[in-house]
Parts: sequence; structure tokens; C-alpha cells
Amino acid sequence: MSDMQSIRKIRAGIAGLKRGQWFIDYYESGEYSIKLESLLASIERVSVEPRQGVELVAAFIETDSAVLGRADDSNGSIGGVYRMDACDLFLHYATQCDDKAWLCDLLLHLYKHDEYGVRDSLIATSAHFLPEELLRKLVDEFWLMAGKASSEYQKQHWLLGIEMVARQLKDARLFEKAQCASSPQLPTAACFNIAEVYFESGEAGVALTWLEKVSPDETFMVDERDRLLLKIHRDQENIDKAEETAWRIFRRYRHKETLSMLMGVVGEDKREQIVEMEAVEILSSSDLDCSDVDFLFEMKRIDDAEQYVRERQEQLNGDYYPDLLTWAKQFEADEKSLVTILIYRALLDSILRRRKSKNYHHGVRYLRKLDLLATQVNDWKELPDHQEYKSRLLDEHKRKVSFWGRYNK
Repeated sequence: MSDMQSIRKIRAGIAGLKRGQWFIDYYESGEYSIKLESLLASIERVSVEPRQGVELVAAFIETDSAVLGRADDSNGSIGGVYRMDACDLFLHYATQCDDKAWLCDLLLHLYKHDEYGVRDSLIATSAHFLPEELLRKLVDEFWLMAGKASSEYQKQHWLLGIEMVARQLKDARLFEKAQCASSPQLPTAACFNIAEVYFESGEAGVALTWLEKVSPDETFMVDERDRLLLKIHRDQENIDKAEETAWRIFRRYRHKETLSMLMGVVGEDKREQIVEMEAVEILSSSDLDCSDVDFLFEMKRIDDAEQYVRERQEQLNGDYYPDLLTWAKQFEADEKSLVTILIYRALLDSILRRRKSKNYHHGVRYLRKLDLLATQVNDWKELPDHQEYKSRLLDEHKRKVSFWGRYNK
């Protein structure tokens, strides 16, 4: 098939998307998104000039209203094709297109008719194919459209476009102006966004003043704010404040990533000392914290993790099975049979307590795992042994014949 024939076939496929009338339900959306991806791939395969490539992708993008208007895209698979795949291909051709003024007009047209909010990525990547002069022209148009907007939704749409361009231009004052127009009350998120853009623009001092507008007692976006604050203090060589902030981030969520952030401030030579100190603090706490167990595993402190879980065994809740299953596998791999048994008991107790027969096959698997692990334990310490535990199960759940039938099968 020649390139001309391929292009005609592509255009026919795009026209077909606009003409479609049947409803695409939730279960069909994934398959339909594959169809859309295939059409985009056919554009990429054909040999075209950059401008023609842009025109084809733009025509595809303009089908978004027709398609999304008759689809249940709850999983976002269809919208994702327009938002990401189509944008990437548009960017591919636009960067090679020499007619930048035409591109600018096309971009304004596409964004103006963005009914489903899936064309934002075109604006967010526009600095890759438009010079600053045209980007600022685009901003001027966006201001005009925001002023003429007949609804708050439309106004926010145009202001968002200005923010996206301003961030690419590293024009923090333009971004601030758009944010203030968008959120006059300047909520926490707005102050953070403005501070972030000022920092990205090389004005750490101004960024700090914007962060300080938020009350230190505010919990919303507290981690994001502290991470930006850490960057600012390090940039300004405020060592004491940087250390204070790094400790706050780490103590809020002990993790190997937050520990590395802390090491970047206090020095790698203090890692072992800090890990030891934190392990002592974790073991002295009264409440079972899943993130602390994970941290002990990450630091290879298996004995500490075992002690921590065993001393808080009454707090094990099998309803939170993803965490507990991960711990059980780790403890079993390290031959910590007793604490592994505790966890599998919690998982099994949860299933039987909730009376969810559809989960009984998991419970059967856990009980058989307990049968196996029991053979590896010589000293049950303060725990009831396996036979005592099974007797209790039989007594408390003897009417769950479906469960016991599967187990005894």
C-alpha cells in the first residue's frame, strides 16, 4: 500500500471515530483504547512531512469529544490515549515543523475546544516546539479568553494554560499572577505551587516567603512542603534548618528514601548510628506501625522486626493482608517460624471472622501453611501450640462447613 493510500485509510479511520454512535461500556473501553492506539501507530508508520504529520495527529485529537462523549471511561484508558499517546506523537512532528506561527494558532484552536480536559499535555509540552515569543503570544490570548469566559470552569481552563506555559518559561511572576487569579484566597496548594515555580526559576528566597505563608500547623501537603523546604535550605546553605527539616521528613515516615535524604544533610558516616537509634525508638513505642516494620526490614534488622511484631501481636489485624503477607514471606525466608505463625494466624482469623466464603480458599492455604510451620517450632514460648490453636478454631468456627470441607478435602 502506497503512502497516499495509507493516509486516505487513516483519514477514513479518523472520520469513522467521529461518526460512531454506539456506546462504549466500561468492559469495552480497554479494547477500544487499543483500537485508538493502533490508529495512532498507523500515522507514525506512514512517511509524511512534519506539518502533515501534525495535521493528522490534530485531526485524531479532535475526535476526543465524539469518542469520550459516548464512552464509560472510568478506568481512563481511552482518555489516556488522547492525553499521552496522541500528545507524544504530536510533539514528535511539531518539533520538526518549521511553521511555528501556524503551530501556535493550531495549538490555540485545539486548547479552545478541549471539552474533556485531555489536551492539557499539548500546552504542558509546548516549549519543546514553540519559541518564547510565540509562547508569550499564546499567554496573551489565554488572558483574553479568560477575561471573556462565560463560566468559572472556562476561566480556570485558560488560567491553567497560562500556568503551564509560565512554568515552562520559568516565569515565576507570571505563574504567580495566574495562580492568584485562579485562587484569590491562596489556599495551601496555591502557595506551594507558587513557591515551587519560584524555586525552579532560581529564586529560592522568594520561594521560602511563599512557603512561610502557610501555617506550620497545616497538615495538608505537609510532606511536599517539607521536601521543597529542604531543597530551599540546602540551596541557601541553611545547614541547621536543612537538618531540622530532613529529620522531620524522616521521622514522619521512616523509609530508606527518607533516610537517604537525611544522610545527604547530616553525612553518610552517621547512617549506622542513626539506624541504631531509630531501631531503639521503634522498639520502645507501644503501637504497631506498618511503616516501622517495613523500615526494620529495609535496614536488615530482622531480629528487631521479629521482636517488634511479637511484642505487639495482639495488634496484628489480618484485614490488612497486603502488609502482613509481605512480612510473613520475609520472616519465613529468614527462618523466623514463630512470628510467621503469628501473622498467618491473624490472616486466617480475619477471614473466618468476616465470614466471606469467597475467601475461604485463602484461609485453607493459610491453615495448611500453619500445619507446615508448626513442625519447625520446638519452643512455643507463651503461645498456644498448633493443636491448641486448631482446637480453638474448630470450636469457634465449627459451623463453617464450607471452610472445613475444603481444608479436609
